Amino acid sequence: MATNRGPTLQGTRVVLRAPRDADRADRLSAGRDPEFRRLVGGVGPDHGPLTRADVDRWYDDLVSQPYAWVVEFEGHCVGVARLHHVDAATGTARYAVGLFQPQHRGHGLGQEITRLVLDYAFASLALRRVDLRVLDFNERAIACYRKCGFAEVGREAVQLGETSASDVVMAIDAPV
Repeated sequence: MATNRGPTLQGTRVVLRAPRDADRADRLSAGRDPEFRRLVGGVGPDHGPLTRADVDRWYDDLVSQPYAWVVEFEGHCVGVARLHHVDAATGTARYAVGLFQPQHRGHGLGQEITRLVLDYAFASLALRRVDLRVLDFNERAIACYRKCGFAEVGREAVQLGETSASDVVMAIDAPV
């Protein structure tokens, strides 16, 4: 497990916390959602049902990251949030969030999660800027990020199998 683990972040509806072994069962029961896969740029053949080995790889990756949280909602792991590429020298990091199943999307959980992570990034880590990349067709996520204060700072072409898209690069600076 990562030694420099971020603290538990408590919201009104969600808790962002360190992964627990029991989260594996929640992740396994969530399975593979084709929409989630599409929104994060998954291409190629579907690999069938989510397996225990897939979940073990997911869990090992999650616990290896110092600023990665499980999103707990109504007592269950429903997603993850993370700051990665944290650079103390430049005061920057990249943000990512994902909710595994469609019933947890579109209800404001993403905004609550994002605000908790941004508060931590700016107040506790003293970062100056947090950025992210989101596919241009993920309109719900782009709207969420805008509501949380992110602004578009650029676009980059990406190839998703046979399809072209754009990564929308968004950033938010620390409040002054």
